[in-house]
Amino acid sequence: MKQVVIQVNGLKMVNFDSGTYVAKMKLSYVVDGKASETLLNLDLKNKSEGIVAGLIGFVKRQANQNVDERDDILDQLYIKKLIDEERIEEKLSHYFIKLCEKVKFMKSNKNHVDHMKFYQEIKASGISL
Repeated sequence: MKQVVIQVNGLKMVNFDSGTYVAKMKLSYVVDGKASETLLNLDLKNKSEGIVAGLIGFVKRQANQNVDERDDILDQLYIKKLIDEERIEEKLSHYFIKLCEKVKFMKSNKNHVDHMKFYQEIKASGISL
């Protein structure tokens, strides 16, 4: 039985569309020692729990292994291990709760100065994990 180790390194804002409230973010992660980066479009109007669950699910799917059916049955089994999964979920949850709140305030705030302040805060955001 094989073990696939996954580590999430960070999430960085690349672009934010204030009209649709969609964030283009770069997700950095490592699967079995191989570093990868992926651009994701995240709708910040959604609930933060759904966004976090989607990110964790996405990273875990990247660890899917291609298995040769001619191999031994035990070689076809593998375990996905996300390092510090609970801590990562907690940090992502806090990050997206704050980010989604800023989006909500930005949507409802009609003052252009405050609107731009929230826009700049959202656009400059990111998190190291």
